[in-house]
Amino acid sequence: MAVKIFVDFDGTITTHDVGNLFFREFGGEACDTFIADYHQEKISAQECFRREAATAGGILPNDLNALLDRQTIDPGFKDFVDFCRLRDLEFHIVSDGLDYYIERVLRAHGIQNVSYVANALSLEPAGANGRQSFSLTFPHSDSVCDRCACCKRNFMLTHSGDDDIIVFIGEGYSDRCPVQYADIVFAKEDLQHFCQRENISYYLYVSFHDVTDRLGRLLARRQLRKRRRAELKRKEAFQRET
Repeated sequence: MAVKIFVDFDGTITTHDVGNLFFREFGGEACDTFIADYHQEKISAQECFRREAATAGGILPNDLNALLDRQTIDPGFKDFVDFCRLRDLEFHIVSDGLDYYIERVLRAHGIQNVSYVANALSLEPAGANGRQSFSLTFPHSDSVCDRCACCKRNFMLTHSGDDDIIVFIGEGYSDRCPVQYADIVFAKEDLQHFCQRENISYYLYVSFHDVTDRLGRLLARRQLRKRRRAELKRKEAFQRET
């Protein structure tokens, strides 16, 4: 048995939702409408991203990078990374955000060589004065479900085995699906409310210091157990693929 840990990025590792700030800064209030339409299931996640990117138009890379370099992270996350590495615990960042800002924010805080999965953003020339436009691709989408552009559930299931204990840490809308397949859940904010509604057991956390403390105690006492409902959902998902 191995412990596999999967961690959301926006609002979980970072103190704010960088993706929302990212597009709102350059696309304006119209991006709020796109997000609302997405949450109301009027458009897909990919369509939401495409509309936000189109609205942003041409931007200066220096302005973009300056915004990202101002972003802060949870004060306990670096200690959590060290905690996992010292114990040889496999962990991955799973994000329905963009690789560009994930890499930039982590690097700005001295965090390197962390596995992550996300949607892909590149910058392409857009007119004069060095302006660039956003070009998006979605290499980790699901062929059936369009609720997320990057399917956290699929990544989580393909990176864990039948005997593994899956730990998920998150807070937002895109965490609602994968949390149903996890054995140990750390939740706050929107994800906490979802877990309450769906009767999914979870540990409430405020910062990664709480996660590290609780997970350390569970490991020391050998109290990590499979969650029956999650185990059944994982089996159902694999059976649908065969």
